[in-house]
Amino acid sequence: MRRLAGILIGCCLLNSSQAQCILRFSGVVTDSDTREKLAGASVRIKDTRQVVESDANGRFQFEGLCPGSYNILITHIGCQPLESHIHLKDDLAKDFVLPHAHSELEEVVVVGATHRHGTAVAEELKGRQLAATRGSSLGESLRSISGVNILQTGANIFKPVIHGLHSNRVLVLNNGIRQESQQWGSEHAPEVDPYIANRITVIKGASSIRYGSDAIGGVVLVEPRLLPVEPGLYGEINTAFFSNNRQGVLSGILENNSSRHPAFSWRLQGTLKRGGNSRTPDYWLMNSGIEEYNFSVAAGWKQQHRGLELFYSNFNTKLGIFRGAHIGNVTDLETAIERGEPSEEVKSAPFTYTIDRPYQQVHHHLVKLKAFHTTGTAGKLNWTLSGQYNNRMEYDVKRFASSSDAPQLDLSISTVGTDLVWDHNSWNGLRGTIGVSGAYQFNDSYKQRVFIPNYQAWNGAAFLIEKWTQGKWMLEAGIRYDWRSMFNIENNNNQQFPDQQFSNFSGSAGASYQWNKELSTTLNFSTAWRSPQINELYSDGLHHSSARIETGNPDLNPERANSWMLNLNYQPFRWTIDLGFYYKDISNFIYLAPDYPPVLTIRGAFPSFSFEQTNARLHGLDANVGYTLTAHWKAEAKASILRAWDKSADDWLIQMPADRYEAGLIYEFGNARHWQDSYIKLSGQQVLRQTRVPATGNIEKPNPDGTIRFESDYAPPPPAYLLANLEAGTKIIWGKQPLHLTFTVTNLLNSAYRDYMNAFRYFAWDIGRNIGLRVMIPLGKQH
Repeated sequence: MRRLAGILIGCCLLNSSQAQCILRFSGVVTDSDTREKLAGASVRIKDTRQVVESDANGRFQFEGLCPGSYNILITHIGCQPLESHIHLKDDLAKDFVLPHAHSELEEVVVVGATHRHGTAVAEELKGRQLAATRGSSLGESLRSISGVNILQTGANIFKPVIHGLHSNRVLVLNNGIRQESQQWGSEHAPEVDPYIANRITVIKGASSIRYGSDAIGGVVLVEPRLLPVEPGLYGEINTAFFSNNRQGVLSGILENNSSRHPAFSWRLQGTLKRGGNSRTPDYWLMNSGIEEYNFSVAAGWKQQHRGLELFYSNFNTKLGIFRGAHIGNVTDLETAIERGEPSEEVKSAPFTYTIDRPYQQVHHHLVKLKAFHTTGTAGKLNWTLSGQYNNRMEYDVKRFASSSDAPQLDLSISTVGTDLVWDHNSWNGLRGTIGVSGAYQFNDSYKQRVFIPNYQAWNGAAFLIEKWTQGKWMLEAGIRYDWRSMFNIENNNNQQFPDQQFSNFSGSAGASYQWNKELSTTLNFSTAWRSPQINELYSDGLHHSSARIETGNPDLNPERANSWMLNLNYQPFRWTIDLGFYYKDISNFIYLAPDYPPVLTIRGAFPSFSFEQTNARLHGLDANVGYTLTAHWKAEAKASILRAWDKSADDWLIQMPADRYEAGLIYEFGNARHWQDSYIKLSGQQVLRQTRVPATGNIEKPNPDGTIRFESDYAPPPPAYLLANLEAGTKIIWGKQPLHLTFTVTNLLNSAYRDYMNAFRYFAWDIGRNIGLRVMIPLGKQH
C-alpha cells in the first residue's frame, strides 16, 4: 500500500523529457519570373497546422518550434504551390523561389539554407547512415559516430561510451522520455528498439542541462518521426539478415491520419529478432544467441494551438551469456585468462539457436502522455506524464540437478515521472525554456541473492535556459537545480542502510559565431554534478551476466564535472571539416577497479572489482573530414582521441577507449530509370593498443624468475587491430513501388582481434566476418 501511495504521489510531482521548443524557422519567398519578393505568401507547416504570411519584403518567420521533421506548403495567388521538407535541430533560415503559374519551371528551388547551430555539440544518425545500422542494437548503432565508443559484453550486449564516460553518465531519451532501467552493469544495455527512430542524435558533454545534471558524458536522443497529418494509410516493412550468427530481423510500421477527423493520427510498430551463436574467425561463441520482440503504439490529436499524444512501448529480450566466461575454480579462471582462449569443450561447441544458462531476460514497459497548449503568441506550455517498469532476470549455470529453475537475480524498478515546461518565444531578443520536473522510483530486488538493496527515491529539478541570437552571434546559458533522495534502503538479508540525500546546482554557457557561410565556431562551458548510484554505493556480490564480483562503497561522494568544448565547422569548396576539442575535470570520479585475488563462490570463480573514487582529467579530439574528389567520388576520415588521467594517483585511468581512426572511399552512381541513390563504400578502422593504463595495481602476477609483479588488470590490453568494412546501398523502382537495399560486410578480412572495451576479452576473440542485408519497403505515399 505504501508503494502504491508513493507512485500516486509521484504522479503529482513535477523527469526531463522533451527538447526545447524554442526553434525559429524563417526565410524569404521570391517569384521565380520577376525575382520580386512576394508579399502575402501563405507558408504552412502541415504537421503543426501553423500558418503565417510573408511581409512586404517576402519574409516569413515561425517561432517556438520543437526539434523534428516538418512538411512545408507555400502558396500565393498567381503562383504554383510549392512543397518542401525540412528538419529542425537548430534555428533554420531557408529561402524559396516560388514557381509562377505561367512559368514552365516546376521544380523547387532552394536559394539558400543556413543552420544556426546551438552551443551544444551534436552528431546524428539519419538517412542512409541510419539505414546501414538497421537490425543492430542501439549501442552498436552509435559506434560510427566520432567520440562514441562501445562498452561491450560478449557478442550482443553494447552500451554507448561518449568521451570515455558511460552508464549513468550517458542519458538515453526514448521518444523524449528519459530511459529508467537497471543501469547497474556494463552488460545492462539500453532497452530501446532503434526501429522506432528515424533519427538518432548524440549530444556530447553536459552542455545541454535540459536533460539532467548527471549527463556528464552526454545524451542519446531516439527520435521517431511525427505522426502523419495527411489523410491515408502509410507504413514500411524492414527486414535484415546477418551471416555471422544467422540472425533474422523483421520490423514494421503502420500509421494513419483520419480524413474524417484530420486532427487524429495513430501509429503501430513492432520488431522480431532472433540470432544464434556468434562466431570468431576460429570457433563459435557458445551460448551467445539473442531473441527479441518489441512493439509500440502511438496516437495523437493535434490542432494548431493544442494537442495530446499517447505513446506506449514494450521491449523484451533474451540474451545468452558466453559460457566460456563462467569457470568453476580460481586456478582454472587464472589459467583461462592467461591462455586467453576458452576451453576445448567450449571451443568445439556447434552453432545453435538454443539459449541455455547463463542468460539474462529483460522486459521494459514505457507509457507517455503529453499535452501542449499555446499561450497566445508568447509561447507554448508542455506537460508530460510518464511511467516505466523494468524487470531484469539473470539465470546462472545450475551447479546441481536439484537446483531451482528460478533466476538467481531478479531486479524490478518502477518509475513515475512528470514535468511542466514553458517554451517562450522571443522577448527582448531572448528565447528560452523554464520548467520543473520530478520522479518517484521503487526498486525491488529478488530475495535469493544479495547484489543491490531495495530502495525508494524521489528526484526533483528546476531549470531555466535562454538563447539570444543577433547577427552572426548566438549566446546560450542555463542553470539547473537537482535534488535526489534515496530512502528505505534495505538489503535482501534485511540489512538496513542510512538514507541518502544529494542536491546541487548545474550550469552551462556557450557562444557560437558564424564567421561566414563556410566557417563557424562554438565554445561552451558546463559544470554538472552526479550523485552516486545505488550499485556504486551498496552492490555486494556476483554480477553474473558480467561474470564478476562487485563491491560498492557507501562513502562515495557526488561527482562534479567542469567541462570545456570547442567545435570548429569549416566547409570550403569540396571540403567538410568538423573538429571538436574537449576538456573535462571531474572531481570524485567513480570507477570500477580490479581487486585481487579472484573470488571463489559456490557458482564458480570470478574476477573481483570494487568501486573507488579519484580526481580525473579527460581531454581529447573528435574529427570528421570529408572531401569531394569528383561528382561521383568522395573520401572521408574520422578520428577519436582520448587522454584520461588519474590526478590523485598521477597515473592513467583504467578502462578508457583507445585511439580510433577511420578512413573511407565512397563511389556514388548516377541515377537511372530503375536504380536511384546507389553507392558503394570501402572503409578501414584502425584501433590502437591502449598503452595508457595504470602502471601498477594490486593484482599479483608471477615473473619467470619466481618473483611477483603487481598489475592493474587481470590481462594486459590487447594488440592494435585493423578492420576492413564494405557497405553498399540502392533504391530500386519496381513499377511504382520503391525498394531500399543496404548490403554490409563488417570485418571483411575475418581478422582475429580483441577490443579493450569488451568485458569478455579475457576469454575469447571478438566476432569475425559478418555479412548483412537490409531491405526496406515503404507502403503508401511517403511523407
